[in-house]
Amino acid sequence: MLNAQEFDNWCHRLKISGQARSVIEQIRSSEPIRRVRSNGINVVGSYSSMKMGRTIQFESHKVELPASEEYEQDNDVLEYYDQPYRLSLKVKAKNGRTVTAIHVR
Repeated sequence: MLNAQEFDNWCHRLKISGQARSVIEQIRSSEPIRRVRSNGINVVGSYSSMKMGRTIQFESHKVELPASEEYEQDNDVLEYYDQPYRLSLKVKAKNGRTVTAIHVR
């Protein structure tokens, strides 16, 4: 996980906008927005991340757990978070009505 100076340098080097930086800082400083849960089909658990210095939740032992293991070993991955952000997308449907889709990423 990047320290404050490394994060600042990264944002500066990539020319991250103030608005984007604010979202990233919120993600970095917050707990997951929801707890993972089982629906009887999936397998939930937690992965102890050395890179992140915290436990990462997963809802799938076939996708999310292997992804965490890969992120942990990949030097190009600086940080990764579980259930970090709720994104609301508002779009106009063909009939002219506004439709909101909420997605957790």
